[in-house]
Amino acid sequence: MRYMDTTTTSITPLNPRRSADRHDLTARARIRDAALYCFARDGFRVPLRTIAEEAGVSVPLITHHYGTKDHLHHVCDERVLERFLDMKILAIHEPDSIKDTLADTSAASVLTVYMVRSFLDATSSAQAFFSQFVDHLRTIVAAARGAGMITESGDEEERLHLLASQAIGSLMVEFAINPPADPRDFVDQVYTSRNLAAQLEFYSRPFFTEHPAMKTYLEHVRSRGQD
Repeated sequence: MRYMDTTTTSITPLNPRRSADRHDLTARARIRDAALYCFARDGFRVPLRTIAEEAGVSVPLITHHYGTKDHLHHVCDERVLERFLDMKILAIHEPDSIKDTLADTSAASVLTVYMVRSFLDATSSAQAFFSQFVDHLRTIVAAARGAGMITESGDEEERLHLLASQAIGSLMVEFAINPPADPRDFVDQVYTSRNLAAQLEFYSRPFFTEHPAMKTYLEHVRSRGQD
């Protein structure tokens, strides 16, 4: 299992608020993180010159390192999913790391907005991105189950697809009706204390009681699955 390098994360917070942090990155990494931020802020039609300005480099240097904007987009996809996986795995094995994430949510916010943009902008890579997201979620759920955090499922693959769809879908709604002025503020905007408490309650307590309507519904669904 691969774990997040917390030292690297602390100096590469995806368009850091402190410009001095950028000098700790190579030009290639600086371009990638600037592109990731610009894609989150402006969408995937953002021109290379805007990314170049954000990274403090020239457009020819971007094409030297990445060739085309499509390839740069692909690299950013991989980076977002990698960081998402690492942050979640670290939280499972080192719960105190959650405090650091919540203390400064700017990096997590950019990752989140980038994922939302991937579906709102309906890019050609959206389907592949979602499939990879589910694959990473499978790894996260397996680790959480191994740590005793979550229960087994009667249909793990369907649950994974549902979890991924619900997670991204709720964020898409929030972004559509209340887009952030700065993508680095999105997590604080969405995950307020009330929201987090409600989510923890929703996932940790049964939502339905053993009402007769539920029994009838489940029996019907199961019988259809046997046809």
